[in-house]
Amino acid sequence: MPDDEKKPYTRYKSSRIKIRNKPLKAGSPGPSESPPQFPDEPPRQSAFEQERPRGGWGKKIFIAFLLLLALALAALVFSYWRLDRAVRASNDQVPADAMQILKKPAGGMMSNSVNILFLGSDKRPGENARADTILIMRVDGQKKTVAQLSIPRDTLADIPGYGEGKINSAYAYGGPALQIQAVEELTGVPIHHYVELDFNGFPGIVDSLGGVEINVPKTIDSQYPQGLAWTQVHFDAGLQKMSGERALTFVRVRYSDDDFQRMGRQQLFMEGLQKKMTSPVNIAKMPLLAPGIVENITTDLSTNELIELGWIKFRTPAESNRKYVMVGTGSSIDGGSYVVLNESASQAMIRDFLAGR
Repeated sequence: MPDDEKKPYTRYKSSRIKIRNKPLKAGSPGPSESPPQFPDEPPRQSAFEQERPRGGWGKKIFIAFLLLLALALAALVFSYWRLDRAVRASNDQVPADAMQILKKPAGGMMSNSVNILFLGSDKRPGENARADTILIMRVDGQKKTVAQLSIPRDTLADIPGYGEGKINSAYAYGGPALQIQAVEELTGVPIHHYVELDFNGFPGIVDSLGGVEINVPKTIDSQYPQGLAWTQVHFDAGLQKMSGERALTFVRVRYSDDDFQRMGRQQLFMEGLQKKMTSPVNIAKMPLLAPGIVENITTDLSTNELIELGWIKFRTPAESNRKYVMVGTGSSIDGGSYVVLNESASQAMIRDFLAGR
């Protein structure tokens, strides 16, 4: 007889489940670890990370920097274009015979000593144009020196093809080309470039730079021609800021002293003008000022050569700027007033000028 039939109750198995402690496999999460995330579930972010904008400030600053750089380059290219256009127009005014007679150096200004003839031309009603100012500037980019040699306009000199006469009469006879020849024969200094400034455009250049400061060595009381009339002029001794018209009167007035004093004033003006042009304020504004300045001059210097000249002047210390005036004595010849040079003294001065001593 079966056991089930003998017992009046039914036997059931216990509902308890035994859990055996089995070792965990490598890589399986423990009881204290967070449950695994599904592949399509995005990673959890902190509140700070959720509020931070995409891209960040670094990217925005970099883009702004690139835009500013592009604008600066565009402004630089545009400024160079304006200056180059003005320089080319100035180059076109140089007579062909003057271009042919200039002795171009083999290299640039940064590696060679270069002689530049500066002429201040003056044209008055009913008269031929004449060179009122004659000055040679010697620029040495390697030695960082700049020297100026002034020649009295009434200097007795040999004018090629015309005989003896005042050296500034060469301009009236044959323009810049003959003036260059006469200066070379008088001094023995080869002329590589030339710059001519018409005094009519002189005040505009000075005023565009905000005037010029000149240290007047002594009080000047004199008369000055204006058209067909004369006017009284006065300059106090000491440092003065002058407008364009005032500076023009300062460099041209001559009846208070002799022509040598007048050349000294011209050199003082050149020094003041160079300081003004290389001041930090005007250097910053030069891209805007340069075209207007160049429009008032005639020169064979190219755009790059003018930039090199400005850079050399900027980096040349004040003690390396030297000034020379050819010496002589006043003499009356056939009713005319001349300056007869002291031959030995002039030659010694020219040697110092070329050597930069």
